[in-house]
Amino acid sequence: MRRLFSLLFVLSSCVSVASAQITVSGTVRSTGSGRAVESVNVMLLDTGRRIMYGYAITSDKGAYSISCSAKVDSLVVAVTGFNIAAQSRLIAARTQTVDFSVTFSELRIREVTVKAQPIERHSDTLSYNVASFANVTDRSIGDVLKKMPGIEVAKSGEIKYNGKSINRFYVENMDMLGGRYSIATNNIQAKDIARVEVFENHQPIRALNKLVSSDRAAINLRLKDSAKGTWNGTLQLGAGYKPWMWNAEAAAMYFGRKFQTLDTYKTNNSGDDVGRELQSFFDGSDAAASLLGVHKPTQPALEKERYLDNQVHSVSANAIVKLKKELELTANASYLHDLQNARGGSVTTYFLPDAPPLVVTEQTLAAHRIDRTEVDFLLRSNTDKRYLLEKITFEGEWNRDCGRVLSDDEQVDQRFRLPRITLRNRFSAIRRIGKTSLSFSSDTDFGSQPSSLRVTPMLYPEVFDSPIGYPDALQRLDSRRFRTRNSAYTSYTVRRWSFFLSAGFNAQLERMDSELSPMNADRRTLPAADSMRNDIRWRKLDVLVGPSVTYRVGDKFSATLSVPLDFMSLRAEDKIRETVVRSNRLFAAPSFSLQATVTYNLKFSARASYNELVGGLYDTYGGYIMTDYRMIASRQGDVSRNRRQNYTASLSYGNAIRALFGSVDVSYYRSRRNLMYGTTYEGSLSRIEAVAMDNRSEGYNLAAKVSKRFDGIATTVNLSGGFSQSWNEVLRQGELLLTRYDRATAGLSFNTRFTQAVRFDYGGEYSRSESRAGSEKLRPIDMLRQHAALDFIIRKKFICRIGGEHFYNAAIGGRDRNMFFLDASLSYKSKRVEYMLEGRNLLDTGTFRSISQSDITDYVYSYKLRPASVMFKIKFSLK
Repeated sequence: MRRLFSLLFVLSSCVSVASAQITVSGTVRSTGSGRAVESVNVMLLDTGRRIMYGYAITSDKGAYSISCSAKVDSLVVAVTGFNIAAQSRLIAARTQTVDFSVTFSELRIREVTVKAQPIERHSDTLSYNVASFANVTDRSIGDVLKKMPGIEVAKSGEIKYNGKSINRFYVENMDMLGGRYSIATNNIQAKDIARVEVFENHQPIRALNKLVSSDRAAINLRLKDSAKGTWNGTLQLGAGYKPWMWNAEAAAMYFGRKFQTLDTYKTNNSGDDVGRELQSFFDGSDAAASLLGVHKPTQPALEKERYLDNQVHSVSANAIVKLKKELELTANASYLHDLQNARGGSVTTYFLPDAPPLVVTEQTLAAHRIDRTEVDFLLRSNTDKRYLLEKITFEGEWNRDCGRVLSDDEQVDQRFRLPRITLRNRFSAIRRIGKTSLSFSSDTDFGSQPSSLRVTPMLYPEVFDSPIGYPDALQRLDSRRFRTRNSAYTSYTVRRWSFFLSAGFNAQLERMDSELSPMNADRRTLPAADSMRNDIRWRKLDVLVGPSVTYRVGDKFSATLSVPLDFMSLRAEDKIRETVVRSNRLFAAPSFSLQATVTYNLKFSARASYNELVGGLYDTYGGYIMTDYRMIASRQGDVSRNRRQNYTASLSYGNAIRALFGSVDVSYYRSRRNLMYGTTYEGSLSRIEAVAMDNRSEGYNLAAKVSKRFDGIATTVNLSGGFSQSWNEVLRQGELLLTRYDRATAGLSFNTRFTQAVRFDYGGEYSRSESRAGSEKLRPIDMLRQHAALDFIIRKKFICRIGGEHFYNAAIGGRDRNMFFLDASLSYKSKRVEYMLEGRNLLDTGTFRSISQSDITDYVYSYKLRPASVMFKIKFSLK
C-alpha cells in the first residue's frame, strides 16, 4: 500500500511540473533615449501566430508580465503599438525575462467614412438620424419631419405617426409646450437637431406603465451638443408688394439640462397664418361653442397664404424648469391679435322633396377680428411610483366680426360681438404601492360668454311681427357654465391580471338668457316676444362606478374590459315657458380593447364600445334664436339622446432596417337618436325645429397608408387611400329622407434628389364624392389636387425654387375646371445671414372656385385670392 501511495505522489508531482505556469516578463524602452514606453501591447503567441496565450499592456515604467500554461516547446513574444515599429522574438517555453528596444514610426490609416443608419430601432423606440433626411433647403425641424417615413405633418401642424396623432412632444425628454408643439417644429432650426425619436405605445404617466396601455406614439427631439446649454435664436425682417406687405419674426430659445425656454414674436400682413402655432392638439380648454356668428365666405381648400388677407401679431413665451430630479414647473403664455378680411360668393342648392330645388345666391364680405390671450402654470412630478399634476389656466377671447351679404339684390349688414372668459383647474394624483395603485383626478372650469348679433335690415320681418320703423334685429345671448369632473380608482395586480374599481362624480351647471328684438336706426329695441326669448337653467349630475379588468402578457399583449355604470340626473327649467324637464336614468357604457405586438415591427389594436350621449343646454331651448342673418332655430322638446356603437381596428407596421412603414385602419359606427332637427325653408329663411322621432345613422371608413425611404437616392415615397360610406336620415320640409354619402380618396407624394444640386417634391390627391337621397342620385364630384416644387442648389449657398399647384374639379364648367398657381423664390445664405426673394401667385389667379356636397345640398362657392406679390426677407441666426 505504501508503494502505491508513493507511486501516485510521484506521478502527481510530474503532472504538476508539466502543467506549471510559464511567466514571461520584461521592459520595453525606446531605442534612442532608453526611456520606458507605456501603453504598448505585448502578446504571447504560438509559433504559427494563430493562438494567443496571453497579453499585457506596458505600465508607465514600460514593464509587462504575462503568465500562461501552454504545453509547447516554443513561443513567440510580439510587441505592437499605435506609433511604434512592430517586433517579435522566438523564445523557449519557460519562465524568463525578455526586454525590447523599440523605434517609433508613423502609422498611416486609410481614410474611412462612417455613415449612420437613417433609422434605428431599439425595442419600442425608433431613432431617425436628421442628417440623413435634411438638406440645405430645410429651415425648421418641421420641414425635415415631413420627409421621414411613418411621420405625417398636417397643414394645421398636427403630427401623426402611422396614421395616429401623437400624445406627447418632448425636447430632450422635457414637455414644455404640451399640445402647442407647432411652436417648436416651426422655430427650432433643423441644423440644431441630431435625432428625432419616436416612442411607440407611449404611456406618458410612468406610474401607469404596464398597467394602462396606449396605442399612441410620442416624439422626442435630441439636440446636437452645440445646441445644448446655450442661447440660440433667429430674427427675420421682410417687406413686399402687392399690396404693401410686412413680415417680421423673432425667436429666442435655450435648452439646458434643467431649464428650457422658447419665446416668439411674429407679425405680418402677407397671408402667413402664424396664429395656428398657438393651437393645442390635445388637452384643449373645451370651451362651449357660440350659437351666433356672422355669415362668412367658405374658405377654399388652399394653403392659407394664397387667400388670407390678414394683419396679425402673435406672441408666445414658454418655459420649463426642473425644481428637483422628477419635479417640473411649466409656464406658458400667449397673445394673438388677428384681423382677417374675406370676400366670396356662393350658390347653394337645397334639394327638396316633391318640389323644385331651392337656390340661394350670395355675395359675401366679412371681417373677423380676434384678440385672445392664454396663461397657464403646470406643476408635475412623474416617477415610477407616483404622479402629481396641478395646472391652472386662464383664457380670454374677444371676437368682433362684421359682414355684408348681397342676396337677391338685397343688402344685409351684420355685426357680432363675443367676449369669452374661461378659468380652469386640473389636478391629478397617482400612487403605486407594490401591486396596488390609487388615483384621483379633478377637472373644474368656469366660463362666461355674452354675445350679440345685429342684422340690418332683417329680411324676414314677419318673424317678429314688428311695427314699422324697426327694420333691424338684435340677437342677444348670454351663457355661463360651471363644470367639475372628478374620479378616483384603485387597482390590484395579480400576475398577468390587473383589476380596477373606479368611482366618479360629475356636475355641470349652465344658464342661458337670450332675446331676439326688433331694432330701429337709433339702435333702440322693442321688448322681445316670449317666442323670441329664453331663460333656461340646466343641471346635469352624474354618479359613476364601474369595474374593469386587464389581462397582460408582458409588452406583447393586453386586453381590457370595462363596464362603467352612470346614474344621471338631469333637470332643465325654462322660466319663459314655465316648463321643467327631468330625467333620471341608469345606463352602462361597456368597452373592450386589445393591443398585440406580433413583432417589434407589427402591431395590432382594436376597440369596441357603446355609450349614450345626452344633449346639452343648446339642445333644449324653446324660444327662437337667430344664429345668422337667414337662419333661426328652436329646439324645444324632450332631452336628446344618442345611443352609439363604435368599432375600430388598426394594423401598423414599422421596419427601421427597411425604412418601411404602413398602417391599415378600419372603423364602423351605428347610432340611434330620439330627436331630429328638421329644416323648413320659407324662401331663403331656414327654420330649424326639434321633432320627436327615432332616427338612425351609420357608416364605415377604410384607410391605408404606406411610407418608404430609399436612402440610396434620398427619396421618401408616401401612398395613401381610403373609402368611407355613411347613411343618415334627414328631415326636410316635414318629410323624412334617407341619404347616403360616399367618398373615395387616393394620394401619392414623394421627395427625391436627382443630383446633389437638384431636388424635387411632389404631392397629389384624388377624391370622388357622391350623394344620394332616396332613389335620386346627385352628380358625383371628382377632384384632383397636385403640388410640385423643384429646387436648384448652387454651391450650397444659392437656392432657386420653382413651385406650382394644380386643381381640377370635374363639376365646374369652363376654364375654372382647371386652376393653376405658380410660385418662385431665390435665397442666398452666408454664414449666419440668409437673403430671400419670394414671388407668390405669379399667374395672378384672382378667384378660386369649387363645388362640394353635404347630404342633399350642393355648394358652389368662389373666394377672392391674394394678388401676385413679391417679398424680400432677411433672416439672421445667432449661431
